[in-house]
Amino acid sequence: MHSSLLRVAIGYSVLFTAQAAFASGLYLVREDGSEITIYLKSQSPKDATDLLVLIQGSDCNSVAHNTLINEQFSQVLPEADVLTVEKYGITSDLSWDRSSDVHPDCPADYIENDSPERRTADYIKTISQLKEGGIYERVFLVGGSEGAMVANMIAAKTDFVTASIALNGGGRKFLDTILYNIKHTSNSKEQEKEDTEGFTSFAMHVMNSEPFELNMGDHGYAWWRYMLASDQLEILAQVDNPLLIVQGGKDINVSPEAVDQQIAKLAELNKTNVTYKPYPDMTHSFDGAEGESAVGQVITDIQSWLAQLD
Repeated sequence: MHSSLLRVAIGYSVLFTAQAAFASGLYLVREDGSEITIYLKSQSPKDATDLLVLIQGSDCNSVAHNTLINEQFSQVLPEADVLTVEKYGITSDLSWDRSSDVHPDCPADYIENDSPERRTADYIKTISQLKEGGIYERVFLVGGSEGAMVANMIAAKTDFVTASIALNGGGRKFLDTILYNIKHTSNSKEQEKEDTEGFTSFAMHVMNSEPFELNMGDHGYAWWRYMLASDQLEILAQVDNPLLIVQGGKDINVSPEAVDQQIAKLAELNKTNVTYKPYPDMTHSFDGAEGESAVGQVITDIQSWLAQLD
């Protein structure tokens, strides 16, 4: 199955100041004793009071090697400190590989333990610890694809988020997202029918089974179970901070129509904190109509939206 279904590249680099050194000295562990690996990048010679939290998509790669976060999306707030958090079982020792839908060296611990719920808990623990240090006055979240869902979950569960941005995060139900992707990537109607029936059967099995050993698209039972059971509208309904939802109209990984429907539902719920910014010609990977990168325009628009909040 396509691991690219929920994938946005957002990455990391290191330039330490006193604040970054403070974060690098943090030793944070999960309830099972495993370490949470974090990176903090300072972008300004001044001590920052803003924390920009960048949340990658669903691929099995180290955020430490993902240049799009450090070199581009970090510029959403160029004077903020940038925080990224590795997924369970992944460190910078894992080589960068985007050559296929699965990573040839994807760690078993990641496949078994990773899920949006796990990632959300790791981010909340990390940000809470940094906030307790008294350095950061404002916290901003930017997440893409699966990272958009995680950003929404963090915002829904906490009161420390100043504003958040969800990029190409899709609609309400993940099953619908998968079926949409199958429809737009199948070579024939026969293949679409076969893949649709096969995945629907798989989804029913996961939803009606106790945990079992599974590796599909570099994801295990915990990830698939959570994704298939989640309702993103319910998550968004609990977000009260200013939220910008960005969606490309040419996205074949998640359904732009489902996002439109979700935005309409949020309006019915009087969620006036939500701003919707569609890009009709943009793909899931932020490419424009002619294949040019739309990342710069998206970043500029995010900066303009954030400026209006001040």
